[in-house]
Amino acid sequence: MRMDPPASYRYRETLPAAMEEIAYRCERVVFRGRSRYQRIDIVDTLAHGRMLFLDGIAQSAESDEFIYHEMLVHPAMFSQSRPRSVLIIGGAEGATLREVLLHPTVERVVMVDIDAELVEVCRAHLASWHRGSFEDPRVELAIDDGRRFLARSHERFDCIILDLSDPEEGSPARLLFTLEFYGLVRDRLSPGGAVAVQGEAIGPADIALHARIKNTLDRVFPRVMACPYTLPSFHRPDAQILATIDPHWSLDALTRRIELSPMELRHLSSSYARGMFLLPAYVARAYLIHNNILTDHDSGAPGHS
Repeated sequence: MRMDPPASYRYRETLPAAMEEIAYRCERVVFRGRSRYQRIDIVDTLAHGRMLFLDGIAQSAESDEFIYHEMLVHPAMFSQSRPRSVLIIGGAEGATLREVLLHPTVERVVMVDIDAELVEVCRAHLASWHRGSFEDPRVELAIDDGRRFLARSHERFDCIILDLSDPEEGSPARLLFTLEFYGLVRDRLSPGGAVAVQGEAIGPADIALHARIKNTLDRVFPRVMACPYTLPSFHRPDAQILATIDPHWSLDALTRRIELSPMELRHLSSSYARGMFLLPAYVARAYLIHNNILTDHDSGAPGHS
């Protein structure tokens, strides 16, 4: 449903954890509706171009989504010399899929998303995100719960990318951030495989969930590294997380592959990659403080310490 608001229209995003509200000046509302799982809003903002909001929280902006998606996808993909098979869980906008398909060795991509309505809305209104990637013959789209898909699958993947929404109470994403789920992910990796995880905020006031995700991954994978980044549209620092089962993983090899790649990336370069795992001191301390693991039976909200 397209709506044209008055010139003074503001889209207001309320951030409960930070006790803040952000108002975006908008030119128009492109889509407003609800799927079975969540409220969907797509608006054209003056500052960040087109933006996707789910349940009132910003998910992606036209002006800087490339930073988020390059930092999520490529550290994991370049961790291997020839990634051929990739599983994406989430990523309804199609931009994660777009970045995966840039790798010429990729032969098969399975994308699993629980929300068919959201995927269709994104296909219709976020063309600059997916750029036709859903039509690529290497892609298989499955509308399913990501955890259920993994539990039933016997296929192994060189790379698994978890492009998930926040694990709020009552959200189907909540059980995709737990020790038990990460065990399923590890079991579906090919030898030397890598996992990319949307790692949440790392601001000093809201780092607990990120720290708990990192500590939970550490229980499952021998090597886990956070990749900090900042999006102007998110108004905070965030981090992706790379995990691998490759005992020979090397930052030098990763940066060399980026250097030799013909891809024209906008954010990630070989020189940038050499420092992309560097963390502020307060983040390292947070890993020691917020060390309780996320499990299926955890009775507290994932964001709480």
